[in-house]
Amino acid sequence: MIHKLPNILTIFRIVITPLIVWFLIGFDGFTLHLLAFVLFLIASLTDLFDGMLARKLQVVSEFGKFMDPLADKILVNSTFITLNILEVMPFWITGVIILRDMLVTLLRWGMLANGASMKTSQLAKMKTTFQYISMYVGLIFILMGHFEALDTLVAWLEEWFITEIIFALTGLVTAYTGFHYVWINKSYISTLFQEKE
Repeated sequence: MIHKLPNILTIFRIVITPLIVWFLIGFDGFTLHLLAFVLFLIASLTDLFDGMLARKLQVVSEFGKFMDPLADKILVNSTFITLNILEVMPFWITGVIILRDMLVTLLRWGMLANGASMKTSQLAKMKTTFQYISMYVGLIFILMGHFEALDTLVAWLEEWFITEIIFALTGLVTAYTGFHYVWINKSYISTLFQEKE
């Protein structure tokens, strides 16, 4: 059973994502918004531990290699879209994140289909860190909105563009890592154009 734990955590992350979205969008109360935050915290921890456990238990599988990044994208994209709907997050950042994920995923699939191995960027970890910081900031902002006593703090954060700066940095780092993936795999991409010619 313990050998299946990494995949169970990955599947759990996918299953829990709709609940997070539903509790945030479908309800206005603090309790369910707090529950959504707690569920997101748990989901983000599964993102941290599923791959780590798979390597430690030496049970890295093709299923896990495919499902782990898919689960990440489902959680991240769903949360960013939800924060857009709730008008906490600027839409352009979510657009950058989705386009970047599509670009990298298509590149990875194209290379796999042609028997090539995709070079991974170490900057991807930085991108993930910025994205999770932004999502936590957005969710905390939603929770703060339930308390009138925190209105002054919220107004100060908005006045000094604190959240906007964090969100903008996330969008810029995400875009940069997308271009970096293309750059470090440019030799494969160039062969595609040469074949077409």
